[in-house]
Order: sequence, then structure tokens, then C-alpha cells
Amino acid sequence: MAAGAGGDALAGDGPAGAFTKRLYFYSGVDVARDNVYGWAGAAWSPRGLMDQEGLRVRLQGGGGQYKYRTDAVPGGWNTVSKTEGELLLGWQFLNGRQALAIYGGVNVTENLLDQPDPYNRDQGTAVGAKAVAEWYYRYDDDWTFTAALGGSTADETAFLRATAGRHVTSWFDLGAEAGTSTDWLSQDARAGLFIATPLPGRQWRAAGGWRWSSDSDDGAYATLSLYAPF
Repeated sequence: MAAGAGGDALAGDGPAGAFTKRLYFYSGVDVARDNVYGWAGAAWSPRGLMDQEGLRVRLQGGGGQYKYRTDAVPGGWNTVSKTEGELLLGWQFLNGRQALAIYGGVNVTENLLDQPDPYNRDQGTAVGAKAVAEWYYRYDDDWTFTAALGGSTADETAFLRATAGRHVTSWFDLGAEAGTSTDWLSQDARAGLFIATPLPGRQWRAAGGWRWSSDSDDGAYATLSLYAPF
């Protein structure tokens, strides 16, 4: 159950010239020991460029599978297929080298259980409110810091993520990341490293590290994502 990609506050990690655009696309996939999740979305600045304060509109969808421990099914493990979508409106604030984007909107989730589990509240379709805050800070020409905080009432989830990245060459960024998430069923945390390629017109980002979970086995994780302005 991985969180989706970041928005405007994280967009500053994009390739040179990205802020001259008003629309960007992003997608990715996250794989861990007991789950896999993919997402794709787009954000639009209807009244100005990405380097300006103003309104933001973001649409995102995703889906995947995850396993969790439960005494309600034979073998003690159940598999869930999850799909979700969201439509968020927000505003980006700028202050020097910092950017803060705050979003709110609606989130729809669907969880299909492989085996019936009467104790699992995450089954079927749920609609709720979602809020996200994303912060970006370019400390100097080499160092960049980001953070994101959010939650949804649709599946009673909340998450916190943070990164610190260093610009090594014109085509190579290296950094560290950490995050945690929680819902009514479980809590997890992760820490790892990432490498990003700020290529013209797009940015590829690969990350990997270790994930700890309260309802599944601990293990390695890997993430691959793409950011592209238009």
C-alpha cells in the first residue's frame, strides 16, 4: 500500500526548464516483499506557469496488490487487489527558494479481498476526503530537500515522506529518502537511497532500501518513477 507521487512541491526536482510549463505528467511503480503498486497522474496550472504562485489541479489513479496477516483465513495470509483515484485542487505558495503546495479533494478506493475476512474494514468501494501538503526547498545549487504529508478518510490512511538530494553532475542526482504510513490495520516505515537523472524534458528516478511493516514481513523495496512536463 504505497503512497502516490508528489506534486508541485516536488516538481522542482524536475529537469531544467520544467517550470516554463503549465502541465506535467508523472507515473511510477513500487515493489516490496508483499506488495506491488503502480500509479499515474497529471497536474495542471490553469492560470500561470509552474514557477508562479497559483491554483493547481491534480488527477491521479493507481492500483496493485498487497498481502496482510490475518487469523480469519486459512494459512494466515490474505491477498487484496486495490484500485483508487483522486481529484485534488490546491494552491502553490512561493517564498524565495521554497515552495509549499496544499491540496484537498476527493479520493475513491476499491479493495477486493481474495478470501472473505469479516474483520477487514478495507473491502469494497469507499469514498472520502483527501488532503496533501508538499514542501520543496533548494538550499543551494547542490542540495535540495522535500517533504510531503497527507491522509485520506476513504481508507483511513496517513503518510509522511522526506528526501535530501545532492546534485552531483548535470545528469546525476543522488540522495536519501525516508517515509512512514499508517492505517487502521497496520503501520510501516522505510528508508533508502535514490538516484535521479534530470534529463531535458523528463526525469527518471530509481530508489531502493528497506521497509518495515507491522502486518507483513520486513524486506527490501524498490521504486521507479517518471516526471515529464508538457
